[in-house]
Parts: sequence; C-alpha cells; structure tokens
Amino acid sequence: MNALIAPVTSTPSFAPNRYHGIPIGALAPSGETLTPELLWASFQLEAEDLLKIDGRWIGDDRERNRRINTAYARLWLADQRFQWAGLAAFASKQVGCGLLHSAEIVDARRREREAIDASIGHGSAPGVQYGATMKQLATEMAGSSLARRLGHGNTHVFLDIYPLHRFYMERGWEAFRACLPHRQLARYAVRWDVDRGTLPFAASFPEVLRGFEQIENGRIADSVRTQAQHEQVNILQKIMYDAPVMQLLLDWNQLAWATDFPSGDYQAIELSLSAQCPAPAGTTTTFSKARYAKLWDASERMPFVFAAAEQLDALLAGPEGAQVEASIRMISGGALIA
Repeated sequence: MNALIAPVTSTPSFAPNRYHGIPIGALAPSGETLTPELLWASFQLEAEDLLKIDGRWIGDDRERNRRINTAYARLWLADQRFQWAGLAAFASKQVGCGLLHSAEIVDARRREREAIDASIGHGSAPGVQYGATMKQLATEMAGSSLARRLGHGNTHVFLDIYPLHRFYMERGWEAFRACLPHRQLARYAVRWDVDRGTLPFAASFPEVLRGFEQIENGRIADSVRTQAQHEQVNILQKIMYDAPVMQLLLDWNQLAWATDFPSGDYQAIELSLSAQCPAPAGTTTTFSKARYAKLWDASERMPFVFAAAEQLDALLAGPEGAQVEASIRMISGGALIA
C-alpha cells in the first residue's frame, strides 16, 4: 500500500488534493498517517464543500444544482475520458430545467389561487372558496414535491460519484482499485441524507469498479453505460424512483405530457445535449410519450438513458463535437439558459 503514490502531475483545472503526492501509509504534514479512509474522506469533503457557502449546506435546490452541473462539466473538460461526467453535466442541467419549470408552475398556480381568493372574497358560501382553489393548491404541492425529490436525487448521485472521479484523477487506476473497498468502511463523517437501510453510503456495487476499469482500458462508450447503470439503478432507483409518491407524481406528469394537458402543468421528459433548456434541434433525446409509460421503471428508463449516451458519443465524434464542447464549457461557467 505504501507504494501507491499519487501521480506527480496535477490537473490545472483542479487544485491538487491536500494529500497529493503523499504515499499511503506515510505521514502527512499534519502528522497523521495517510490511510485509504482518510484519503477518501478528503475527496468526499471536496464534493461537500462544492455544495456549501461559508461552511453551510446550500438550501436552494437550484443553486446546488448549478454547482453540480459545473463540477461535472469541469471533470469532463479536465479529462475527456470521463464521458459519463459530460453526459451527467447535461442530465443534471436538465434537472435544473425541471426545477425551474416546477418553480414557474408553483408560482403561477399560487398567483391564480390568490386571485381567486381575492375575487370570491370572504363573504362567499362555505366551501366555494376552498373548491375553487383546490386545483391550484394541489398543483403547487405536486410541483414542490417533485422539485424537492429531484434535487435530493441529483445531490446524492453527485456525492456518490464525484469523489470517485477525483480519486481516480489524482491517484490513478491501481490505487483506485486497491483503495475502493476502504471507502465504504465509513470511518469518517459524510453527508448522506438517505436511510442506510435503503442505500448505505458507498455501497459496493460491481459497476463502480468496472466503469473505471473500462475508462482505464479506453472503452469509453462502455464506461458511460456502466456508470449510467450505477447512477440510475443502484442509486436513483433506490432513493427516488422506488418511492410510491414519486411514482404517482411521474405518472401524472407522463399522462399530462402525453395528452398535452391544456394547463401546461407538466415537464417534457427529455435530455438535451445543450446548455439551453429549450434546446436546439438535433440535440435532444426524448422518453416515450405513451400515456402510460413509466419513467420510474428502470426497464423503461434505461433505453432512454442509453440512447442519450449514444447520441453524445456520436456528436462528440462528429462535426458537432466542437458545439457540444462549447455547451459543456458554458455549463462549467454556471450557465443555465432558460
């Protein structure tokens, strides 16, 4: 283990890790012995610090999402073998678009409800005011719940997978492979707002090691599929999609979208490889618009995710590659163009 020394070169777009170049088992400048657990903790802290302001966790889901988008984009710009991170920058940006749309719906329905309240007045018959505003209130609550759950899933995927990329970036494949089992020992405090019975922190899934081994061997497209499987099925399915309330919200959204519900209170299910929310033509992969399609069902969702991964791979390899890179650079600067 002592021979596992970090690469001597650092990535210009990332500040070197606090233990950069120190062999595992050696004494750090602070006088502590550098263990694999301590090294993992340093990368976990780096991820958490990106989601804090002045040491405090960012409470605004949209601002936290913007920072996650930026971090994923920077990973890909630093090492374009991290193609999953490039896809994740777009997917996380799409979550940001959903959060923005939900906020607009909630605000619009609240204003409608307040206008109805004012027009009916306090002298109306019992129940009239309540009945007239129920639709607006229900939509507000559904929009807020969906946004909160999207933000929760977005955050925990980031807390799981960003430190993995940073460890590999700093220490290389051999150290990553040797040290990965130590990450789940949880001998240090982490921010993990998930029931450990539902999903333990740093649970040992085979896709994690396999995905980075594929990166190491140059099988980039395979690595994207493997890491997408981990993100979607090992994490999001357990902490978000399996929840009955989330399934109900997604089914309602799907039906409203499929039938072009007149109020427009729905979010199109798509992934756009662009920094913009209304994306240019040719950059968008769309989920099935069948009225009873189930986004929460992994067997229906994963073909949509894999199709987006294939589209990104094709665009990067073609003449549109420069445009895709420009979009990722915009995201890395914090852009979310509505």
